[in-house]
Amino acid sequence: MSRVLTYVEAIRDTLDQAMAMDNSIIVMGLGATYAQGCDGTTAGLVEKYPGRVFDTPCSENATTGFCTGAGMAGLRPVIYHGRVEFALFAFDQIVTQAAKWHYMFGSPISAVYRIAVGRRWGDAPQHTQVLHSVFAHVPGLKVVIPSTPRMAKMLLVAAIFNDNPTIFLEHRWLYGIKQTVPEDWERLYACRLDRSEVVKEGTDITIVANSDTLLEALRCVKPLQEAGISPEIIDIVTINPVDYCTILASVRKTGRLMVLDVGTKAFGIGSEIAARACEHIETFYCLKDPPVIIGAADCPCPMSTALVESYYPTAGTIIENIKRIPSFMKTKIKYVQNRSFRRLHIPPDDNIDEFYKEIP
Repeated sequence: MSRVLTYVEAIRDTLDQAMAMDNSIIVMGLGATYAQGCDGTTAGLVEKYPGRVFDTPCSENATTGFCTGAGMAGLRPVIYHGRVEFALFAFDQIVTQAAKWHYMFGSPISAVYRIAVGRRWGDAPQHTQVLHSVFAHVPGLKVVIPSTPRMAKMLLVAAIFNDNPTIFLEHRWLYGIKQTVPEDWERLYACRLDRSEVVKEGTDITIVANSDTLLEALRCVKPLQEAGISPEIIDIVTINPVDYCTILASVRKTGRLMVLDVGTKAFGIGSEIAARACEHIETFYCLKDPPVIIGAADCPCPMSTALVESYYPTAGTIIENIKRIPSFMKTKIKYVQNRSFRRLHIPPDDNIDEFYKEIP
C-alpha cells in the first residue's frame, strides 16, 4: 500500500508511526505542540502522545542538552531546530558530547537532531545556510540529507532506530514536493545510513547530487538524452559516512564525474568526493575528463530575488557546465529555461513521480 505524501507529511507520518511502535521515542522542538508545529511536521502529535511531545524555549543549548541526555538515558529523542543557525548554539551538546560519548564511555546514544537548512524566499544570508560539511567533518555523528519524501521517511526511520547520534538535515525548499511513499515497514527498516541511491543508470557521466540539487539534476535528464548523453544520477543520501563504493564504481563505468552540492563550493562535499575519485588510483585512470564541482556561490546569500537566481545552481547551470566538459564541447544540448521568475523563487511543489516517469 502506498500514498502520495509531501516531504512534510512524510516526516510527520514517520514520527507518528514510530511513536506508536516505541514508547521510548519523544519529540521536542520550538512550537512542537502547536497546530502546525515545526513547519507542520509535528501537527497533531501532542494530542495522540501526551507527555511525549514537548514545546521548548528559545534556549537551543539547554534543550539540545536535554535531548542528548535523554539519549544517554536510553530514550530515543528527536529534536527539531527550525534553522541551522540556531543549532549552532548547541554545538557543545552535539559535537563535543553526543558525538564523542560512545567512543569515550562505550555506551551507545540514540538521538536525532532534525535541522532545517537552506533557502526560503527572503531569508537572506543569516537564515539560508546549509553547513552540512561542518557536521560531516565530526567523527561520531551520522549525517543524512534526504532529497525526496520517500527517502525522508526511510532515513528518519533508520535514524530513530539506530544507536548513534544522527544529524537529519531537511531542506525547507523541499517541504512541498510530493511522491508516492510506501507503507511497508520491513522495507523502511532495510534502509541503511551508509548507502547512496542510484536514481538513474547511465553510461556517459556520473552526476552526484544531494538535497534540492537532485531535482535540478532530474530536470536535465531529458535534454541530455536528446543530445545523446546518458547521465547516471546518484542521490548521495548520507554525507557521513559517504557511500564511496557506489560513487566510485559509477565513475569507473562512465569515466566522468560531476558533483552537485546544495552548499557553497569551497571546502564542501563536492570537493571531498572529487578528491576521493582522483585519490583512488583505479578510478583516477578511468577519468576521461576532469571532475566538475557545482555549488552555491562562495559568498553570503543575497536577499534580492534577482541576485538569488544567480546564487543557487539550477538545471541551466548544470547544462552549461556539461557543455564545458572537453568531451561534450561539440555536443549540441538544447535546454530552455521555461520556469517563470516566480516559479524560480517559490518552493517547488513538484510530484517526483513525474520526473521518474521520464527516466528510461
